[in-house]
Amino acid sequence: MSSIHRRNEILIAVRRIGSVAVDELVQTYGVSVETIRRDLRVLDEKGFLRRTYGGAVKKEQTTWDVPYYERIQLNLDRKEAIAREAVQLLEEGDSVFIDGNTSGLALSRYVPDDKNLTIVTNSAMVTLNLIQKKGKLKVYMVGGEVDEDGKTFGYKLHCELRQYRFDKALFSCMGFGLEGIYYSKWEPLQIAQMLVKQSNHLILMADSSKVNRSGFLYGMELSRIHTLVTDEGTPLDMRDSLRESVRHLIIGKSESKEIIK
Repeated sequence: MSSIHRRNEILIAVRRIGSVAVDELVQTYGVSVETIRRDLRVLDEKGFLRRTYGGAVKKEQTTWDVPYYERIQLNLDRKEAIAREAVQLLEEGDSVFIDGNTSGLALSRYVPDDKNLTIVTNSAMVTLNLIQKKGKLKVYMVGGEVDEDGKTFGYKLHCELRQYRFDKALFSCMGFGLEGIYYSKWEPLQIAQMLVKQSNHLILMADSSKVNRSGFLYGMELSRIHTLVTDEGTPLDMRDSLRESVRHLIIGKSESKEIIK
């Protein structure tokens, strides 16, 4: 097993159960104590967890978020698994909103060019992926000030976005649980809340690393979501509970687990 694969599994374990121990990881992966300590040090330096004496614990900062350029690669295979499922929900003639998070970016690579879709987004990167397809797609990018991630934000964005009505809106979050979905920043929260009023079908794309993860800002009840698309890393008991909260649950299958670099 590569170090990338091993570190990803360690991170997922920490986020699910709250802590891991060096000696248990040594037995699980059959590597040296020094190797596991190096793995935990790398994950700590990236801000994914916090090292402790003899192991590591989950990082609980509710306002903390991984930089966009790192999130593009984080859990990429799971995001692509989600994207492959979510794109199947798009139907001929749909008007669609795709937000500028990294799950939306993954989705934009899978959108077919042979369907008549009208797509609105707040992301320059999503826009570029879509217009390069040169098919039947109509693509609109809502205006506003542009941040370092290539996403528009601010007053102009909200004024323009209010003019649209969507058949389907696809967006993500910082974390979700049975009580609802969470965000670390105001901008994506406000966009999500606007989409509730302006969309016939809300589709939340959230990979399993976000399960039972809270954030500084509470977004909405999970019952507001029509379809939740996640991946097979979501625990089976959690899936059963989610099916009672959302109208439709879809599980995407990953092709690989090499995620963290």
